[in-house]
Amino acid sequence: MADDSKWAPYIEKLQEQLSQLALREIQQDQTAGKTVKAYAADKLAKIAIGDCTIGAEKHIGLCTIFPLENYWLPLFFSFWEEQEKEITFLVDIMPTVDSLVDEPYRIKYFDPIQPMWEKFAHLPGIAPFEDDAVRAACSIVYTAAVVPVDKEGMRLAALAPHTEYLKSYIDFVKDAPLADGEAKQAVKTALLSYLQKTYAGGFHEGMLNVFF
Repeated sequence: MADDSKWAPYIEKLQEQLSQLALREIQQDQTAGKTVKAYAADKLAKIAIGDCTIGAEKHIGLCTIFPLENYWLPLFFSFWEEQEKEITFLVDIMPTVDSLVDEPYRIKYFDPIQPMWEKFAHLPGIAPFEDDAVRAACSIVYTAAVVPVDKEGMRLAALAPHTEYLKSYIDFVKDAPLADGEAKQAVKTALLSYLQKTYAGGFHEGMLNVFF
């Protein structure tokens, strides 16, 4: 699958949603076949989005959003690994507090996502994410799958959860209340550890630093 035009438009579709925000570019890392850009926006400390190809047969995309420390917001995390015959992905709005204990937080950020999660639960290949540490950082309504690309339209079908979760997250940003964000570090560490361990040959250290 050396023809890049055959890859799903991961970056383009997520950037369409991000265009709703007044983005200020703050960081960039670019090498052959690999580009990551980071932005700041109102209430958001860092929005990072990028992709890379590994050889001719694998396309990886990633998008992370971290709010400013004094806003009561979850994180956004989107991971995409695309090959000719299957797509592995995880997308979530990740809690920065214990959402099972903090009922107002759960009601505000996760109850509204439940219908969307139920809709995507019927996507072929839906399965728990393989990494225990990352899965432990997820909300109860994360969506993960290994989607077989066995017919026309499956790449766009697999991409739909990413754009819909991001759209919901951006809506949350608009009326986010102030609060401390001390719980973010554990989530950030779990994600970074997973990516460094699994994709050191794709997103090199400099690029991962842009994301986190």
